[in-house]
Amino acid sequence: MSLRVFLPIAAGVLFAALCMAGARQNHVIDIPGWSHPVRNTLWWGQEPTDIGTPGDVLLMAFNLPALIALLPLAPLTYWIQSEIVLRTAWGLVSVGQWYLIGRYFDIRRGLFAQSEWNLKLPLKRVLFGAVMVTGAIALGTGGFSIASGHSSPWAFIWDTSFVLWGMALMIFALRWRSSSAWSKDRIDFLGLS
Repeated sequence: MSLRVFLPIAAGVLFAALCMAGARQNHVIDIPGWSHPVRNTLWWGQEPTDIGTPGDVLLMAFNLPALIALLPLAPLTYWIQSEIVLRTAWGLVSVGQWYLIGRYFDIRRGLFAQSEWNLKLPLKRVLFGAVMVTGAIALGTGGFSIASGHSSPWAFIWDTSFVLWGMALMIFALRWRSSSAWSKDRIDFLGLS
């Protein structure tokens, strides 16, 4: 079975299972280092940041690029108040994310013909820059959080996923930039052809 078929199916089943597990879990994880008030005394400064249940943390760890892809649609959440609709959109985009990852690995294994995107050079540059900036921000955020130290394993999984996905996005952008898809545009841009 090819990965472009297996990975989306597995991701969809895992997404549904983690959503159901997250709905049944009562324990909410706070990022360590920002402690709760002790004995009902108030502390000045920031309060603990709720990062969700363990199911939510695992959903984020596996599907961070899908959530990043949905960020331009974030203003719609002011009008859409249904969590089911928002989770369904995130689930569909995460299945698409794992389809693209499986397709990439199938192309690398020679099971699927490689197709070139017919994008203009300015659009390629904008996409390259956006993916590099997003990857750098994710990598920097996760690296900074890991360096500050956490005692909770769930917070460590959260931060490690930011580092890994940030590195994956940057490596993807650099490999795409150095691929043959850009060579013709580079030659034309320099006026050598």
